[in-house]
Amino acid sequence: MRKAIILAAVIALIGGLTLWSRKARTAAVQEQVAGDWTARVKDTDKGKRLWLQMRSESPDKDSRFHMSSDFPLEDFAGFNPNANGNTQFALNREAGNIVFKGLVSEGNGVGEFRFTANPAYLGAMRNLGYDDIESDRLFSLALHDVGTRFVQETRVVGFDKLSLEKLISFRIFKVDREFIRGMQAAGYQDISAEKLISLRVHRIDDKFISKAKALGFGDLPIEKLITMRIHKIDEAFIKGIQAMGFTDVLFEKLVSMKIHKINGDYIKEMRDLGFTNLSVEKLTSLRIHRVDANFVKEMREAGYSSLTADELIKLRIHGVDGKYIKKMKGAQ
Repeated sequence: MRKAIILAAVIALIGGLTLWSRKARTAAVQEQVAGDWTARVKDTDKGKRLWLQMRSESPDKDSRFHMSSDFPLEDFAGFNPNANGNTQFALNREAGNIVFKGLVSEGNGVGEFRFTANPAYLGAMRNLGYDDIESDRLFSLALHDVGTRFVQETRVVGFDKLSLEKLISFRIFKVDREFIRGMQAAGYQDISAEKLISLRVHRIDDKFISKAKALGFGDLPIEKLITMRIHKIDEAFIKGIQAMGFTDVLFEKLVSMKIHKINGDYIKEMRDLGFTNLSVEKLTSLRIHRVDANFVKEMREAGYSSLTADELIKLRIHGVDGKYIKKMKGAQ
């Protein structure tokens, strides 16, 4: 759910670069986008990145945007995180250049930026079928490095003319030619742009699909692959279930088992207490009603050593536990 919300928020960001009003914004190369920026350098598992926030407002205050994202530090020409003073650096893209001026100290920076479009890029995009690109959209194309070569690569792998919004999404989520071909080779030939983006959001690639197939879940539709990721149905969970003899569980039941925390350890605990040959449905009912090893032991200590699974469930439904039994015995 959280990733679905993030995806929706990012698409909303792309659609208007957060809050751009389209009133009277024409596709003039001479029109520039300018505003304020703040940034900080951070270390990640992918190397040093520059976390960048950018804000802009039209002179009449009728339109504005606010975006934040991180970029590889090497993308910025002339940036020195140790400048400790005045600075100027640039993000040079095929669509245009964004020049940053301001102050930097100990990896943190603040200042103003200005974007200047590249007329040659507009001409090349026009030849690819993209006419009258508005200045705010052009700025976003530059920011996320949507070059003409990338546009052509998407066409080679079957996407004849993606919208500008989709092209930007592809760049943000790294839906490139290699990823698309990997998915096609995995058996997903007619996959939509939206589903490719969703797969990337949920970190599903051809390697993940190969693992799912090896565990007995081959040819799953995209939606079920995403469900596996959302509910963390991984190799350890599946093998734990299979080790307990559940080798032919339908996908939907497997998801239900994961949601209700029915794993190999839980099944073993119940079997060690004498509850063998429980079906998936019965295990699910036990979990829903909070019947676990501790509850079974509690009831046995209270003198009820031969309760069935259904009887344990009924006790839970009616709020009967060890404390209640002791209380009733004390009242006699």
